[in-house]
Amino acid sequence: MRPNELSKEHLSFPSITRETLEKLTYQKYGDSPTIRSYTKWKLFEENSPLTLPTEAKAGEGRIRANVLFSGSESKFDLPEGVEVEEGTLGLSRPEESRILGFHFYALKRGYRLRITKDLLEPLVIVSHLSEKAFVSHHLSIEAENVNVPIIIYEISEKGAKSLVVELRLKNAEAEILTIGNHTSLSHYLLRATLGDGAKVRAFTIVKGGKMSHHREDYSLEGIKSELILRGMPIGIGSAVDYLTNVLQYGEESKSETKVNGYSHRKGWVVHRGVAKVFEKARGSSSEVSSHVIIMDEGSLGVSVPMLEVDTGEIETASHSSSVAQFDEDALFYLRSRGLTREEALSLFVHSIGEALSDHLERLKAKARSNIIELIKDLL
Repeated sequence: MRPNELSKEHLSFPSITRETLEKLTYQKYGDSPTIRSYTKWKLFEENSPLTLPTEAKAGEGRIRANVLFSGSESKFDLPEGVEVEEGTLGLSRPEESRILGFHFYALKRGYRLRITKDLLEPLVIVSHLSEKAFVSHHLSIEAENVNVPIIIYEISEKGAKSLVVELRLKNAEAEILTIGNHTSLSHYLLRATLGDGAKVRAFTIVKGGKMSHHREDYSLEGIKSELILRGMPIGIGSAVDYLTNVLQYGEESKSETKVNGYSHRKGWVVHRGVAKVFEKARGSSSEVSSHVIIMDEGSLGVSVPMLEVDTGEIETASHSSSVAQFDEDALFYLRSRGLTREEALSLFVHSIGEALSDHLERLKAKARSNIIELIKDLL
């Protein structure tokens, strides 16, 4: 179906009533008020679809995209081998939490892409909001027996924006580069299911806004499914709550999550990383590494990695965590070479970002150019 043929008659995604929405909570950790406070949910409550308009005009397009969500408008310029229709994969539901309830309450349309051929160029997806509103964007992607590079630009300038991306892979390989650049409120959920032989190499860099809640869920269900995930949340006078959840069900599956976060200028950076290997995932390996560096006084860093293994037939399983001040000896060395403090901090963050994105093959250059762009505020 061509984009201009889409109509309300094809609308297909979960809905929620206001009555049901008002009964939902943001997070279901009743015994842990500390975890609940990592995202400043009060800001989303004050800027919810119950208080703000749920429609907005498109902003100025700055990135050429195959899929463009800007305000309430959607545009498609898809390459050969990619088909679009309305609907979702159903991997996320409004009853899960209040923030997903808000997402579906405000959602006007959801779209599904089906990729049937290898893509020579990256599939570029842009989600953008530049008005005082609560706007939801929702995209599902299916890929089987193909090789797919994907770039997701998530940009919130005003208001509150919610983006949900659902991904289902089988015997497919995907490189996923996610760039979050926020000044206002942002809710993001990437939920991926990896079937037999599916492999994902992902790199995420998020510069927080007033409050950025960024979550990535990966379910490794197939035999020998594989995930290599690198993340880089940056809070420069802003706040990021970055969650990574990896569930392994498939035999001989492999996951490796490494996150390095940075807080600066009274910024707030939290990484919560979960890795769970279920009993039937025999012969699997799992690693979750979480490290946050506090660049100056008055900034906040939190690192919470969690590893759970239900099978004794495990290849490897490990987790590590640290929260530390920036190394003053390294800073002194760089400053003795003529750099200012801010230049030294920027160089340090950039070098770590390059190392984190080194596992990418086709999207490495794009990752590194965006790292440079997003850490300019350190100068």
